[in-house]
Amino acid sequence: MPASLLAQPRPAFAGLDRRTIALSAAILVVVWLVLVFGRAVSQAHQAADQAAVMRQQNAVMAAQLQERQAELSIIQSPQFLALQARAYGYGTPNEQVFALQPGSSAPPAITPLGQQPPAPAPPTPLEAWLRLLFGSP
Repeated sequence: MPASLLAQPRPAFAGLDRRTIALSAAILVVVWLVLVFGRAVSQAHQAADQAAVMRQQNAVMAAQLQERQAELSIIQSPQFLALQARAYGYGTPNEQVFALQPGSSAPPAITPLGQQPPAPAPPTPLEAWLRLLFGSP
């Protein structure tokens, strides 16, 4: 090769030499790869979060299913069916049927075993005067 060709500067593209163009292309490829892999990692993270939510919902639904299956087994038991039949007046032949009259007063509250009965309500002023005048009943 002639010496004059080696001494001449290399041709430039828009004022840039080959090294700058190669470095710019490499940087663009690296940025593109980071964006592509970043998006893939983000989608994988979202899928993992969604799977965790679905696992939690699945556990809740499984617990509800077990509760409802237990309730169904109770409802289908002969003892429950006999109890419901008695509510409609279908008992055994020796049973005495009874019911409260409509509009009857409510029964008194039952105090559970081991608890103190509730304190009686304070007397009304009229009851206090009647007790004072006529004595305690």
